[in-house]
Amino acid sequence: MRYRITIFSLFIMFVFLPGTFAGMIEIHLMEKIVLKDKVITVSDISTVTGDDPGLVKKVMGIEIGNTPGANCERRIDLNFIRMRLISSNVNIENVTFTNSQSTLVSVESTKIKGLEIVQKAKEYLLEFLPMDDRETTVEVGRVPTDQWVPSKRDNIDFFITLVDTTKDRGKIELIVSASSEGKRFFKVPVYFNVRVFEFVAVAKKKIRRNQSLTKENVILTRRETTRTRGMSFSSIDDLKGMITTTSVQPRIILTEHMVETPPTLKQGSIVKLIVKKSGFKIVTKGLAQQTGYKGDVIKVRNINSKKIIYGQIINHDSVQVIF
Repeated sequence: MRYRITIFSLFIMFVFLPGTFAGMIEIHLMEKIVLKDKVITVSDISTVTGDDPGLVKKVMGIEIGNTPGANCERRIDLNFIRMRLISSNVNIENVTFTNSQSTLVSVESTKIKGLEIVQKAKEYLLEFLPMDDRETTVEVGRVPTDQWVPSKRDNIDFFITLVDTTKDRGKIELIVSASSEGKRFFKVPVYFNVRVFEFVAVAKKKIRRNQSLTKENVILTRRETTRTRGMSFSSIDDLKGMITTTSVQPRIILTEHMVETPPTLKQGSIVKLIVKKSGFKIVTKGLAQQTGYKGDVIKVRNINSKKIIYGQIINHDSVQVIF
């Protein structure tokens, strides 16, 4: 009888005990861990063991949440992990935790100093600015604050853009951004004050309106042109044949708005009216009805016939009739 009871007891142990202990999971929680910027899973913060490979794999892949931001930490305790396990249909009664009551998660981070951001923007700006025949000084307006990026430095890409590509002096704004693996982490503006010094044409003395520009009244000198409106002139020869459109005071920088090339012919001028046709040439007098430049087609009144005809300006006193 006792022999039968022993056999029966062994049978009960082999039949029921495996079912009792099957599916047990042990989670050995790390106290502290540094991760890449990612979604945290149970396997990232612990070592998972158990007698059911499928269940172990399932538990390891359960998502806990996102890593903290750069230069930040996130503490994950057992209660939060239990909640995530329950929401993934894992029986908590079959799970034991060891080593720690919580884990402190931080992310791989790189500090980008404000001065480094300024330097990258300045290098980009200097490549853009024209340097021929001028002296340029570049001063930063304000150094931006330091930026943290949740990535290793070797994996960070910087991008710099100019807000206004038509400006080459004065207050210039650039945008500096940093990204890694296609994800952008910051975008900050950087301002520079760009001063320009050039040799430009300046009024030597007071120049009246409609006065011709020559070496007698114009001098070339080095001046700051940062705030000069309009195009200035780097050579006196560039002003050859031009006149002033307004009165110019001494030491004032001459710009495109102050000068013009006088028209070849003015309205009301007496001109030679040239007719060329079928091998013959006739020259008569005409009266210009319009103001124009060499090559322009204007109306001319034939003084003899009083007819209005069209002609092309040849020079300051000649117009060739167009048929």
